[in-house]
Amino acid sequence: MTGLAATPPPPPTPTTYSLNDCLKIAVDHNPDLRVASTQFLKAKGQVIQLHAILYPTLQAQGLTTPLEFFVQFNQVLYNHATFPQLRLSRLTTEQAVINYRQVLDDIVFQVRQAFTNVLAARDQAEIYRKFSEEKFKAVTSAHLLYDAGQIQKSVVTNIQVQADVSKVTLANDELSYTQAKLVLENLLGQSLPDSAHFTGDYSTNVPADLDTGALIGVALRDREDLKLLQSQRLSSDQQIQIDMQNAYPIVGISSNSTIQPPALAFASAFNAEANYNEPSTVVAAGQTQLPLSFYATWIFFDGGLLRGKKMSDKAVIASQDVALTQLKQSITGEVSGAVSRILTQRKSLKAMDDQPNPDELRRLAEASYQAGELRQLDKVNLENDILNQELLHLTSQYQLSLAAAALDHALGHGLKIIQSDPPSPHP
Repeated sequence: MTGLAATPPPPPTPTTYSLNDCLKIAVDHNPDLRVASTQFLKAKGQVIQLHAILYPTLQAQGLTTPLEFFVQFNQVLYNHATFPQLRLSRLTTEQAVINYRQVLDDIVFQVRQAFTNVLAARDQAEIYRKFSEEKFKAVTSAHLLYDAGQIQKSVVTNIQVQADVSKVTLANDELSYTQAKLVLENLLGQSLPDSAHFTGDYSTNVPADLDTGALIGVALRDREDLKLLQSQRLSSDQQIQIDMQNAYPIVGISSNSTIQPPALAFASAFNAEANYNEPSTVVAAGQTQLPLSFYATWIFFDGGLLRGKKMSDKAVIASQDVALTQLKQSITGEVSGAVSRILTQRKSLKAMDDQPNPDELRRLAEASYQAGELRQLDKVNLENDILNQELLHLTSQYQLSLAAAALDHALGHGLKIIQSDPPSPHP
């Protein structure tokens, strides 16, 4: 034992996360995406069921006394539902893929929003942290000036109150950052370390020339939710054909076969006293019947069953048509709203770019104060104005980033921000 105090462990190295890092984590762990991936297995099962119409059915039954087997074979040669079921199987697989891409696009949008919220909350807290530090420095300076008789007590009190308020605001901003980080973690499906450090800027990559009409056309072409609803509408067309199959004849070939294997039996003229040294049983010959026949069935009256199915299917189609119209209108509104927000925030940022830099304003204010051209309370109030300018600039950047994300989502282009190819579904 040397008696020396143990060296404290070094602080954990901050783990850096970019937007793409967060998106990769979400692809692997987001619960909604995992649920969407299970639809591939469900679709595979449905396809197998729909393809079963192409294959024969074989059924067997056995009796023990006497030993006898019945085998029933049936192969449909023509059924009105065959081709609709094959087309429906293709659409089912297509819908599983589209549904996965739609969920993935939504997750990318949500993660992008949450990541932007984290950046904005962090940056706002950092602005207030610096502001609060300057406020408390001003409090110390004010006390010295008051002790020297250069300012009144009310000025000191005013500055002290502002410093206390800035401290409370900083605490609220730090809480907002923690809450924004928790929202991001929920979307990622994984907790991030306390030392997590987020890198990146406010993604605002949008076309310089925003033609709303052209963008609406792109959205109507690329939106996954619209593609899914259109595919489901086509499926309903096939389903109505399948449900109407009994309105047409069904032609097939069938066989009801009987197989009776050889069996042991008592001899017909057996006498136990006279033939005590001869076998008492004989082997009875088996027999097999393999009849093959063609058949055709056609239901001429079913009490209105087909008519009822057709009415129900048409109601589903009508509701899907309404949903398609509403979705197209919603997409138009989403694109127009995102474009309007982008243009508004661009104007706001352009107007701010023409204003002096906040750091330069602080330098000039300090120089004026040191030269005696500015009273301390005026300097403190000027710093408040500079803070508001910084926060307004941050808010405009934040809103522009959210609007850019909303436009990408409205266009169905959320996956394009992933650097690599769109991730594959979970097995």
